[in-house]
Amino acid sequence: MHLFKYFFTLILVASTLISASDSRPYMTPIINYILSDSSEQNLANAYPFVNEFNVGFGGSSAFPFKSITEGETIWVSAINLAMDNNIEDDIYYGDIKDFNSSAFSKLQDNLKHSKFIVFWFVEGWDESWFNSSKIQVAMDAGYVPVFNYWHFGDKLMQGIPDSAKKEAYAIDNVKVANFLNELNGTKILIMEPEFNKNVILESEENQHLFASILGSAIDVVKANCSDILFSLAMTDTGNRGVNSIYEKCGYENCSLGDKYEWGRPKIIYDDLLDKLDFISFQEMVGEFSRDPSNPGDWENPNPKIYTDDEIGIDFLAQRISNFSAFLNATYNKPVFLPYVAIATATWNDSNANNVIEDSEINHDGWVSKANATYQNLNEMKQTLKDNGLFGYATMELFDNPRHDYGGYQYFMNNEYHLGIVGSGAIDESDAVADGSLYFKGDILEAIFGVTTP
Repeated sequence: MHLFKYFFTLILVASTLISASDSRPYMTPIINYILSDSSEQNLANAYPFVNEFNVGFGGSSAFPFKSITEGETIWVSAINLAMDNNIEDDIYYGDIKDFNSSAFSKLQDNLKHSKFIVFWFVEGWDESWFNSSKIQVAMDAGYVPVFNYWHFGDKLMQGIPDSAKKEAYAIDNVKVANFLNELNGTKILIMEPEFNKNVILESEENQHLFASILGSAIDVVKANCSDILFSLAMTDTGNRGVNSIYEKCGYENCSLGDKYEWGRPKIIYDDLLDKLDFISFQEMVGEFSRDPSNPGDWENPNPKIYTDDEIGIDFLAQRISNFSAFLNATYNKPVFLPYVAIATATWNDSNANNVIEDSEINHDGWVSKANATYQNLNEMKQTLKDNGLFGYATMELFDNPRHDYGGYQYFMNNEYHLGIVGSGAIDESDAVADGSLYFKGDILEAIFGVTTP
């Protein structure tokens, strides 16, 4: 009798959903997914891009540029960059200082091959930061918006959020759900990327507590928003040394991966697995950064320079492939890389005072390393797909001369060189970029210039 009631209820719910979808055709994929089991193949059937390999870009809903008029800012829409075939002739964008029309045209020619456009919800975000109508136009054209929900951010280093922070988060969950529900079509929400801080992972209790916070957030958003896919993104925090050969890394050397570190958040992922549609991770590397073992305080960082072998930069593409395979095999779900950033500046501490000085920075010192990594990823697309990865996006499209300005700035001066496109604005002395774009090696073509299979 109970079994009959179960199937009767399921049929009733299904018919209600299908009826509702008659007037909302974008509901069809999610209905198909709900009515099937949650296997990887059924997810791919409902959302075909999960069975493909696609790329994207991020950084902002709109990018600020210097204007020819002193004191004004020209905002360049991310959607326009992907969709406007005549952006080089736009009168509004023509007011950008040192506007390079051919460079903007080349950029658009490549970005139109994107599938994912990445946005960020941070603590204190506001609906006015986004142009919902433009995002909808992009969605209607087949683009998939990805929202990184980075609410707690680096403040997680202070420990599990207290009751006041959890209450504020719960309120924000409803705000996020209401905003996303205004967008008709498939959306991706990446929960709390970079969550795997040591203080969160150091005990089973903390992992379960944090999973419960995220689980409640997912439930709230899912209850108030349709046609949305959820994921949880961890940072690749493992050992990267070419000459580090430890059994716990699980590979010939640790530049190829660190299975021990990758497995540390497993309790959180296991607790949330039924709520997650796929698993995510992010990659951010640079030739110099804060010293992880002695980072200093918020305003007085201790910098560290890495050799190529210490940071394993020449093996990053293979590491991404290995990480994808590890996550896919561990959790039996598709894998996504919502943002990757390779900082392109280098630092030579010529006076050995352990203080970064402008004269010691080579803004393009690591362009060749970034270029080689993206070329390798391009050549490995089929392998990446076979390992469960259905795509990746660049964290920053443009170098941002004020990225994380006043924040924790883990990459210090290299925070301003995380993009794949540069300009005449190079550091925090510049408020925004200018229109004299320059392309870093062949990175743009390696990512976007070849249509993915």
